[in-house]
Amino acid sequence: MSEFQCTAETNEQPGSVSDVPGYLMPARAFFFIVVEEVGKDGFLVRKIYASIKSPYLANMQLSPLQALSEVSPERYGMMPKNPNASVSIAEHVMGKNSSQFLSTSSIFPEGSPRFDGRSIFIDIEKAKRAGARLVSTEEILADLNQYKAQHPHLAKRVDKIASYVREIDKEILIDGKKVPASAVFNQQSLSVTNALVRSARVVQVLGVAFTAYDLTQASRESIEIGSAKPISAELVRQAGGWGMAWAGFKVGGVAGAAVGIESGPGAIATGLIGGIIFGAAGYFGADWVADHIYEN
Repeated sequence: MSEFQCTAETNEQPGSVSDVPGYLMPARAFFFIVVEEVGKDGFLVRKIYASIKSPYLANMQLSPLQALSEVSPERYGMMPKNPNASVSIAEHVMGKNSSQFLSTSSIFPEGSPRFDGRSIFIDIEKAKRAGARLVSTEEILADLNQYKAQHPHLAKRVDKIASYVREIDKEILIDGKKVPASAVFNQQSLSVTNALVRSARVVQVLGVAFTAYDLTQASRESIEIGSAKPISAELVRQAGGWGMAWAGFKVGGVAGAAVGIESGPGAIATGLIGGIIFGAAGYFGADWVADHIYEN
């Protein structure tokens, strides 16, 4: 009789039943530390109003939410003043600010020296992921040239604006209905987040629970043959059940840091199984990798 079986007395009366409490199935959990990098593609800088009581802000006649996004975009996100407008790129940079565009600078971290205000930083990769489209400095200058050709009487003014865009502001426009708050940082939040990434390397934690019975059998086999291959293969097979293609990609990018919770004789299962194994499983499939480690 194994450790997972037991006997219980019953009477001989037909239809009688007896509840027998079973053993709790032990489990072993592994927690993988995963870092979500910020600023992978760099940051854009925007100067914003320091106070919602600014007279310039009041003159814009914005909705309450738009006003809050102007002074606290790291909390409310960033949104253009008129997301449904069809203002051209040239018209926006020449002063028609009630448009679908948001002006930013590629000069990090200072931003454009022509504007005063509090600096906020937009994570380019996160903004794009949310659906924002960037209009490069070169695209702005090309549109200004086209605008000048259509309005020759404004040539001198267009040339002056173009020199600001090219030489001072390094302007880049964001074309999108909204940049989420998660993509916007202020000086303090960016500093804190970068410190976490550099030191603790913790932004997101994934937990994975494995059934202890199969791990125990694989552990015993590993002990009997003196090799970690059986338990390594079993870990990969079980991990495949909770979405290895995604988790393998995430876990494979780190050192495979794992913390084992002991349960029974399978102590060998608490050894660190590196990110290489899980990363490969994410691309080729858990069973394929497991069979190459140890075929059962």
